[in-house]
Amino acid sequence: TKDAVRHYSNLVGEYPYNTVQVVQGPESFGGGMEYPTITVISPTINEKDLDITIAHEIGHNWFYGILGTNERKHPWMDEGINSYYDAKYDSAKYGRKVKIQQVLFETKAINKTDQPIELPAEKFSKANYGLVTYYKTAEWLRYLESQIGRDAFDKAMQEYFNSWQFKHPQPEDFKQSIEESSGKNLD
Repeated sequence: TKDAVRHYSNLVGEYPYNTVQVVQGPESFGGGMEYPTITVISPTINEKDLDITIAHEIGHNWFYGILGTNERKHPWMDEGINSYYDAKYDSAKYGRKVKIQQVLFETKAINKTDQPIELPAEKFSKANYGLVTYYKTAEWLRYLESQIGRDAFDKAMQEYFNSWQFKHPQPEDFKQSIEESSGKNLD
């Protein structure tokens, strides 16, 4: 829990609350569920999976909790951005990259059965919700970082977070914030 809070605070912006808690829910719960200052986690099979699940769910405090993004209307703004930072956490701490999502997504992309990132949650097929909202968005952000540079990207994301916390940003706010900070046209 402490590692996750440090990770997101260092890369995105300072955690504004005095409390962060993780509690175990029932086995039937499946995965985790985030709420501001408390995360519920189901039992996992090993310590690394538990750590990654905790980090992912705590990460939602920044994007859906502090920024107040609408996860139903713009799921990429919570799940996708969080997945981008998730992958950084996993790679930095464990040096691993999960390849199964890449293979599944690329298969859908080649077959032209993936969907655009900017759809409301209910418009995604079940498979695409996971692959597009989480994986495709995280890959898009990695690409954006490669185009504007890591330092510029980190600075832009921190400025976005600082400018929009507790204000419910929309996709156009995200774009404008990154463009203003980086000085790049993102069209």
